[in-house]
Amino acid sequence: MSRHSKLLLALLAGGIALPAAALAQEPPATQPPATELVFEREVFIYPTFQRRNPFRPLSGGTQGGPRFEQLRLVGVIYSDEPSASVAVIGTSTVEYSEDASTVTVQPGQSWYLKVGQSVGNIRVVEIHREQVVVEVEEFGLTEQKIMQLQTRRLGGTP
Repeated sequence: MSRHSKLLLALLAGGIALPAAALAQEPPATQPPATELVFEREVFIYPTFQRRNPFRPLSGGTQGGPRFEQLRLVGVIYSDEPSASVAVIGTSTVEYSEDASTVTVQPGQSWYLKVGQSVGNIRVVEIHREQVVVEVEEFGLTEQKIMQLQTRRLGGTP
């Protein structure tokens, strides 16, 4: 063997033996503590009030029909027994002349409703002599409103 090859073999042997000796002298490495994985998730809480059904049309109530803004109290058939009273609610329109001397009533459809009955987006709650208390449902929310009977009094406007 040549001198160069002996040197090369000695270097290779020393190179392999050196890391093994170095490993034997070092203390064993400590492993880092186990990492705990935490999964966080965004949670959305819905409001407490009831939302309207997005698949129902915006016009009309649950049964369809006219909306509160299109209705007016045409008359009241009042009885001392509350369950016997009837509210006449219609879609008729009232037009006044410029000087308010003449009144034109355009008749429309009318409904005769007792307490608890509904038409469009309203439900009758109470019937009094000259007014009716109704519940109006709009966009899933219910609100009580009063429909006043418009009568022409002496010396005044309706």
